[in-house]
Amino acid sequence: MNNVPMVQSHHCKDIFLLDKIGVSRETCEKLHYYYRTLFEWNTKINLVSRKSIGIAWQRHFLDSSQLWLYAPQNVKTWLDFGSGGGFPGLVIGIIAQELNPQLKVTLVEKNKKKAFFLEQVGLKLSLNVRILCSKIENIKPQKADVISARAFGALKLLIEIAYMHKNDRTISLFPKGKTFSVEIKESLEYWKFEMREISNLLEVDSSILEIRNIKVAQ
Repeated sequence: MNNVPMVQSHHCKDIFLLDKIGVSRETCEKLHYYYRTLFEWNTKINLVSRKSIGIAWQRHFLDSSQLWLYAPQNVKTWLDFGSGGGFPGLVIGIIAQELNPQLKVTLVEKNKKKAFFLEQVGLKLSLNVRILCSKIENIKPQKADVISARAFGALKLLIEIAYMHKNDRTISLFPKGKTFSVEIKESLEYWKFEMREISNLLEVDSSILEIRNIKVAQ
């Protein structure tokens, strides 16, 4: 425990983002517990890269939490695939426990050790989450209201998976870096969809792609 760095949450962006989401001190404490647990487990399991663990609070926790701002109110089901160390799915589950307790978050992670970590945090915090240790391609259609994936693959693949698990109202939220315009062009060869580009509140050159109404291109 002595080697776990303190969460630096006094920066303006941190305060602005958490205030904008509207979470209480209790929810922040749960996020901090998750942060400490991630840091401890990461010495044995590669939950996040060694390069990013030192900046995990902003790079993973806050970056994931902003997706909450773009989900419709009172959604009931959220599917997060390729969850890894729990981003964004476990962060969303913690926020939802306070702001939308009915929301069921399903996290799909094929790595057994990572899935076990996700289960342990979920149980400790009594979250309304379900962990599926499987490849996303192998699970039955989820018909989720919101679908997310972070650092999983090219947009064409993300849209293909989202198409498998959507319902009539689904929105997909996919954080992307600088070069996503090439991925959009490639995706449009196979898919038709509505897209809104949302500026990432923490990373100047990054965006969140909001995808709706996915159809197979004719």
